[in-house]
Amino acid sequence: MVPENSPYFFMREFSNEELSKLLVTKVEQLKKEKAQTQELNERLEEHLAELEETTCKLEETQEELEKERDNLERQVKLKTEQLLKAEKLTAIGEMSARIAHDIRNPLSTIKNSVEIIKSNQNNMDAKTKIQLDRIDRALFSMSHQVGDVLDYVKEAPISKKRKKLSSLLQDSMKKVAIPKNIKVTLPKNDVVIPCDFERIEVVFVNLIMNAIQAMEFKKGEIIISITQESPNIVLITVKDNGPGIPKTLIHKIFDPMFTTRQIGTGLGLPSCKNIIEKHNGSIDVVSTVGKGTTFLIRLPTVTEWESISKIGDKEKLTDFITSKAYLKVI
Repeated sequence: MVPENSPYFFMREFSNEELSKLLVTKVEQLKKEKAQTQELNERLEEHLAELEETTCKLEETQEELEKERDNLERQVKLKTEQLLKAEKLTAIGEMSARIAHDIRNPLSTIKNSVEIIKSNQNNMDAKTKIQLDRIDRALFSMSHQVGDVLDYVKEAPISKKRKKLSSLLQDSMKKVAIPKNIKVTLPKNDVVIPCDFERIEVVFVNLIMNAIQAMEFKKGEIIISITQESPNIVLITVKDNGPGIPKTLIHKIFDPMFTTRQIGTGLGLPSCKNIIEKHNGSIDVVSTVGKGTTFLIRLPTVTEWESISKIGDKEKLTDFITSKAYLKVI
């Protein structure tokens, strides 16, 4: 029998039985090779899928790292700007506080002199009275601006006592010269809040004066309302129908030194924000150009101690007593 590897193997004649065996062997070999090839293809496809998944994950990781890098760069830039701004404002604040203190004394002297002149002039003519009234308004405006500076730069502690909002609003109205073309509507309802009287009055005076100045000499209206928003929060809104604030500027109005008027320190609204936040409240603004502006002030109607003592949880009460918030109030 000629071996299969012999060159003469295919030259001889095969019997049917030999051909059948040979064909069966080749078919089985082909099937085996086909199965191996299919298995290799499946493994290759699995590896390709894994490679694609790994590539996607790497791309996602790279995108996340790039986003995180960009975010960190923005935060560093923002923090750097805030630090530089804080340092600049600190220097300006210290200088402004010294100037404000120096100005306040001569202003008081001028005001007292005007009061003496008024009291000694029983038969004052109309022209003199008008001039003295102008001096009074000018003194108030200057004192108000000095007060804005001092309220913003000084860290005076908050001394809270309970008082009606109606009384605070009425006292604030007495400190503002309301033009004849401006109508101010006060709320009919009332709420008692714990607050530092003088500091909250500064907020209302600032907001009312801002509304008056925004409407200039046009006929306008200022509506102040009080709403009990929740058991422990009161919402005070100060709404005017003035020209409104453009969207490009509204996010800047609480920034120190920002003002759209030629007069003013640019510290009125930042002072308001500072005072309200020291009372654990918040101040927001909504405005539509051509329709007016509304300031929304939210203040607690109970003290921190009252709100925590109602819980009846000894652990929370203990935590509150030892917290910075409680120490700050005390």
